[in-house]
Amino acid sequence: MPLNLDKKKTKSNKMNSVSDIMSDFACLKVSALQKASLISSISYASANDRITIGPQSALDKDDSDKLKNIENEQNSCNIKTPPKTSSSSPKYNTVTTSNGITFSMKKILLESELQRQEEVRKNIQRHVQNMEKNDRAILAQLAHTRSSMARERERQSAEKLASILAEEERIAEQEEIKRQHEQQLQAQRLQEQIEKNKRELEEYRRRMREKEEVTKAVMAHRAQFTSKYCDIAALSKACKDKHALNVVLTANSPRLKELIQQFEALDEKIKSGELVATDMSIIETLDHHMNDMLNIFRTEIEKIDAQYEAELARKAQAANEVQQVVATEAVNATLPDQPDGSGAVENKEAQDQHSAVMTNQAATSVINVPVAPCTSEPKSEEATQNSKCKTGHSIEYVDEESLQIYLRSRHFLATYRAAYKDFLESPATKKFRFECQKAINIPVNAISAISEEHLRDKYDRLQNLLNGKFANVMQHAQGVFFCKDHLAKKIVNQGETLVSSKPEMAFPVAAIVVALWNEHTDFGELFLAHLHEACPFTVPIFMLQQEGQSNEDYCKSLGYKYSEDGTLEQQDKFLKRMSGLMRLYASITVTGQRRGVTKSHPHSLQYAWRWLAAVLNIEPRIDTCNLCATLILDMLEVTGNMLWTAYPKQFHKLLMLLKEQYFLRVQNVASGGSGPLVRLDDFLSNALTSGTIRPADGLLPPNFW
Repeated sequence: MPLNLDKKKTKSNKMNSVSDIMSDFACLKVSALQKASLISSISYASANDRITIGPQSALDKDDSDKLKNIENEQNSCNIKTPPKTSSSSPKYNTVTTSNGITFSMKKILLESELQRQEEVRKNIQRHVQNMEKNDRAILAQLAHTRSSMARERERQSAEKLASILAEEERIAEQEEIKRQHEQQLQAQRLQEQIEKNKRELEEYRRRMREKEEVTKAVMAHRAQFTSKYCDIAALSKACKDKHALNVVLTANSPRLKELIQQFEALDEKIKSGELVATDMSIIETLDHHMNDMLNIFRTEIEKIDAQYEAELARKAQAANEVQQVVATEAVNATLPDQPDGSGAVENKEAQDQHSAVMTNQAATSVINVPVAPCTSEPKSEEATQNSKCKTGHSIEYVDEESLQIYLRSRHFLATYRAAYKDFLESPATKKFRFECQKAINIPVNAISAISEEHLRDKYDRLQNLLNGKFANVMQHAQGVFFCKDHLAKKIVNQGETLVSSKPEMAFPVAAIVVALWNEHTDFGELFLAHLHEACPFTVPIFMLQQEGQSNEDYCKSLGYKYSEDGTLEQQDKFLKRMSGLMRLYASITVTGQRRGVTKSHPHSLQYAWRWLAAVLNIEPRIDTCNLCATLILDMLEVTGNMLWTAYPKQFHKLLMLLKEQYFLRVQNVASGGSGPLVRLDDFLSNALTSGTIRPADGLLPPNFW
């Protein structure tokens, strides 16, 4: 703004200087014109139309010369202007002084003109000098103005530059403040988002923990519910009086059906993952009601069995009394007095034959009564003799190769357990052992053939555990030994519980066993060792009671279990457990490898053939006939279809041998036809008649996973 004012002021000064100069020129022009006008009027009067001013003037040469030669020696004050007279000549206007000097007017005018011209010239020169001076002043003023303007421009430029720099600095500061503010806001938003994510993650983890806890609790109650339902089914199946059982089933089936429906509805929620905390109380209630139903069934069936046993015992006692009377009468009638000893010998042989016949008749009359392989009661004289006979001829009842396999398994298991004995007994590893057991039990209990992904997930979890990728297993040198041993024992337990009640479940469990066996050979050996310990008949080996061995130890060596009060396991339950273990073992021999596995099968179909051949080479015993028939039937139902495909002629011969020779020997030893024997006979007859055995139920398709 000040720069504009200075410019205007400078411009105004310049205009004033020019105006002054122009005014001087105007004054000069007016003065010159006035004088020229005066001279012209005078000249006109004296010289008519002659031009007397300027370069065009026409003065006479003589006059000019006269003017040049005039000597003005006299003082002008002595000159007297003569009085004007009217008689002056127009041609010769003269002026006579008092001294008698006459002056020509023309000369005076010429001199006046010359003076005027000189004055004009001087005035013009003076004006020119003034103009030059003014020009120099103007130029100086202009130079000064330009210099001032340049300095002003430089100052303004500097100020503008400084202003621009200051503005830029201010803008930069504002931008920096804005950027810092945005960074703070962004950091704050980021922190808030992180906090929000943490809260959401914690909330999700909390929900997942709650859901996992609920799922675990529900699955535990579910397993108990299923176990109790299986126990009810086993009790019903083992009930000896079916008519009385129907009465109990009719009375309790509506309630049982309702519980099962509620359980199935809850099971759907388990599969879909929609469990909530309230479902825990529901499953607990269902489990409690199922426990009540189990107690009702157990009480009622025990009453029915007790009544049935009492009735059979009464009938057997009556039959024994009749047989004793008949035998006494027959002996008295056939024993004449003999003087020599020959008659005594003959009568003795006849008495033995008659006693054998009576014994067979008595056995036939009570063939439906379940006979336990061992009891805590004292042995009869006949049983003692039979035991001595077995001990003396053990080669007939024990296969030597199978015995060696069994002994090696026992030694391997004992050695393996000793390898982690310190780990097992250390109090410092108690919590770690519990975590390992939990990590094993959860996937093993969930093994099923629902889908490929489900089965693969269970395998991956167990495989990672055995590889030391869970719970820092490798930090304990003996941790892997413990995990493999516990896993093998747990899977064998699945055969006793799960497979015994649901035979089709043997195949997904067998698939996991085969897959883990491929990667861990010692796990496969551990599994066989635990299987042989729980069921020696899978070797096969049928133990004999040794001299000095208690009944309890002998029964445990056969695989029987004792309750906490010392009661021996019932025969039907024992057969059911052994059947589950045999089906699990047989399923392993027919289960194929996973997709992409090129290793040879660790325990293939040839072991099923070896088991059948070993059983045929063992002489049947009366206390194992039903067991042998049950296990042979299980092996044939599971592996028969593949054995017939792999060994068509040899397997047909083996079935003929079972039907025509071995089965007859078993029948002769058993002295009748029990349920297992009848079922085995029907199976062999149908297989030989149709020329085929259908695949087992639940067999996984090839390349299932």
